[in-house]
Amino acid sequence: MENIQPKKIEEALRKSEEKYRVLYETIKDGIVATDINGRILECNQAYADMLGYSKEELKNMTYQQLTPPQWHQMEAQIVKERITKRGYSGEYEKEYVRKSGTVFPIAIKVWLIIGEDGKPVGMWGIIRDITERKRTEEALRRSEEQARRLSEFQSKVIDTAVVWIDLLDNEGNVTLWNRAAELISGYSRDEVIGHKKIWEWLYPDPKYRAKILAETKANFERGERVEDYLTTIRCKDGILKTISWYSNNILDEKGKPVSRVAVGIDITERKEMEEKLRQSSEHLEELVQKKTDELLESEKRYSVLVEEAGDGVAILQDEKLVFTNKRGAEILGYSRDELIGVPFEKLVDEKHRQRARERYMQLLRGETVPAPYESEAITKNGERVQVEVSPTLIHYRGRPADLLILRDISERKRMEEERLRLEKLASIGELATMVAHDLRNPLTSIRNASYYIKNACPARAKAECKTAIEMLNIIEQETLFADTIINDLLDFAVKKPLQKERQNINKLIEGSLTESNIPKNIKVERNFAKKATAIVDEKQLERVFLNLIKNALQVMPNGGKLTVTTTETKDHVEIAFSDTGIGIPEQNMNKIFQPLFSTKAKGIGMGLAICKRIVEQHGGTIDVGSKVGEGTTFVVKLPKKEASKQ
Repeated sequence: MENIQPKKIEEALRKSEEKYRVLYETIKDGIVATDINGRILECNQAYADMLGYSKEELKNMTYQQLTPPQWHQMEAQIVKERITKRGYSGEYEKEYVRKSGTVFPIAIKVWLIIGEDGKPVGMWGIIRDITERKRTEEALRRSEEQARRLSEFQSKVIDTAVVWIDLLDNEGNVTLWNRAAELISGYSRDEVIGHKKIWEWLYPDPKYRAKILAETKANFERGERVEDYLTTIRCKDGILKTISWYSNNILDEKGKPVSRVAVGIDITERKEMEEKLRQSSEHLEELVQKKTDELLESEKRYSVLVEEAGDGVAILQDEKLVFTNKRGAEILGYSRDELIGVPFEKLVDEKHRQRARERYMQLLRGETVPAPYESEAITKNGERVQVEVSPTLIHYRGRPADLLILRDISERKRMEEERLRLEKLASIGELATMVAHDLRNPLTSIRNASYYIKNACPARAKAECKTAIEMLNIIEQETLFADTIINDLLDFAVKKPLQKERQNINKLIEGSLTESNIPKNIKVERNFAKKATAIVDEKQLERVFLNLIKNALQVMPNGGKLTVTTTETKDHVEIAFSDTGIGIPEQNMNKIFQPLFSTKAKGIGMGLAICKRIVEQHGGTIDVGSKVGEGTTFVVKLPKKEASKQ
């Protein structure tokens, strides 16, 4: 491997030393940093004490020198396959040799150190002496060997234990049920021993019971020891309790498993406390505000409360970001190191910057600032994220600072918009019913009266009568247009059931083009697939095609070209209507399918909304692409097979 300048690594460590020095020197675990080849550059006192060397003696030694030879190949493989490839090892066990020559077991986790140029420059690890743990495990193994005989589990020690102890034979029958098991579950020995019914009582849900019994059987067959396995039982009085299980096989003199012992600890109260703690985290803003001085002044910024919070936590000082937790970095799309020192205005959308700056200055002056308030953050890739901001004035390292709680409310905003959309649609339905009821009859009367007057005019040849008839024709046309609007409203408000049959889509388009009376100054180009069929409602789909063709013609008043293209895939038929018209402004692109949105002088903007509803009722989609001054393309995508009923 290429040798890395030790000064580069030492410089990288020096930059973070101020943050972590207290933790580094007081932690009981050993911490060591090496170059990429394993040469020790820095370690804490716990590491030196663990090995019996001084810090100076350890410098320039390698971790390989401290490791017995039988571990070298395994550890080299871990460096190659884990640390180099993914940046960390995960915990693994090996042995170290002290200065005195004694060998002892350790558990170690290793991370890769990345230099400023993005290349690996070294490694750092956390080492724990697990001698006592190994002794404990060995003692447990010995005790398990001594516990082979079943009679020992009927002793006074088991029956007076405060933990639940039961014993299962290889058929799943209970053969031992101690006093604590009776007290926790409510079931007596007589109800349980020799009866499998206990599993139905403790786990009444069949699926959950089957899962527990299958896992118990599998552990028995594999002979595995299980630790801290949680289940929820229903006690005899109906109360639910959470039990943490520790279990292992019991072997006969020949080493054959004959039963399985389980020790259960009732952790219901602990779980309730954990749930209360989880609920309290939802009130993080108040909790952080109360504990900020104590938390930050003691340099414990990375406590569990802040680091595992569901909301972002950030600190602004001198108009720059000086701290953020993991969630805050995730919301903004940066790493935490990238955010430190960034001016906060760079992270706020331009339209919100002035207000953000004013509130920041108000807070530093000790004035009351509305909280929470909504804003938009800019992520690393330029996206806008809607956030709820709760600011609080604190003192950080002896100087005023702004503590911010950031909550991503994008999903909440989306749900609010969806709710408003549904309310709007419901209002349109009510409006359609009222309009149809209140206007249809008067419109019919106006149209009938106009028809009667036209036919009753005695002298059509007279100029004044001719003008009157022209006016009556206008009245008829406008009443018909008003009736069309009423029909559109009713069609949108009431879903009509589809009458589906397999149809030739090309043929339906041709019929729609013929019915549309294409002006002579507009050229129509057809790019049809040889075979384009789908199961659709002919009348409803023709309505979609007529509406899209009509819209295309209206945006080309001085002529142009309408291109209709059909393509067929294995599962879908796609129909594209492309015009060379004026195009759609970008600010209107996300509104054109909304009911009652229109840029036309006539009409109420229901056409495209109805088209979208019909296409989606078929199980398809309709999309649009446009560029101002060049034209617009609507693409309808329909499934070839019949969609599920709407």
